[in-house]
Amino acid sequence: MSFWRSIKKIASVLVLVMLLNTVFAAITVSALPAHSELQQIQDELNLTESDIQELLLFIQEHSSSIEEAIEVDENLKANIEQYNEYSKEFAMILAFADIATSQTSTVSHLSDSSIPSEISPAIWPIVWAVVAAIIKAAVKKKMGKKIVQQIGRQFDDKVWPQIEPGIKREYEIHGYTRSVGPEDAAQANGIKQGEHIISLYGQNGSEYLRLHVYTSDSRNHTRWHYHTKDNWPDHKGNVDLYHNSLPKWGSE
Repeated sequence: MSFWRSIKKIASVLVLVMLLNTVFAAITVSALPAHSELQQIQDELNLTESDIQELLLFIQEHSSSIEEAIEVDENLKANIEQYNEYSKEFAMILAFADIATSQTSTVSHLSDSSIPSEISPAIWPIVWAVVAAIIKAAVKKKMGKKIVQQIGRQFDDKVWPQIEPGIKREYEIHGYTRSVGPEDAAQANGIKQGEHIISLYGQNGSEYLRLHVYTSDSRNHTRWHYHTKDNWPDHKGNVDLYHNSLPKWGSE
């Protein structure tokens, strides 16, 4: 009898183990989200997995410039923080997608079919939102905190709305791979004291746009403009601001 009692005990233990395994498996499955984070982003933005992967790669490649943009733009920072339940890169994608959706004009794929592009047409408006943030961050870096306090709002409210359409048009033609900002360790405040703010480089690796600012001798007048590769000497945009005399660029 002791033998059979032992067999029954062993059988009972095995049954209990099987039941526990079943329960734990059910708990594990129920704890998993119905969709992965990637799938949620795809569904929300109506993009393919390939599109999302391209956006992730673009954000990773330009992460330092994007971080600088977030640092100087409280609205952008707030837009990203509202998606804090997502990983950082996915939160950025959603925030920039919101910005792209809010824009009245749309950006299509490259106008010049002879220029190679590895970016899907579906994500170009989102990429432009990223590029625009990088450009505006370069402007704020050029200014420095003191000049931002003086004319930062004027740039946002008056200058950017007038020059953005033309810059966006050039982006649509050439795309974006990198930029060269106003930094120069050899000059005052580590910032170029001449007109240069930022240069944009396209899908073919060539520079195609330079954003500049002219400063009068008295430094109480600035003219914001840009140049394009089709005619470098030509000044485009040309938005004037009149203000109190500015300190050196990059003054903190």
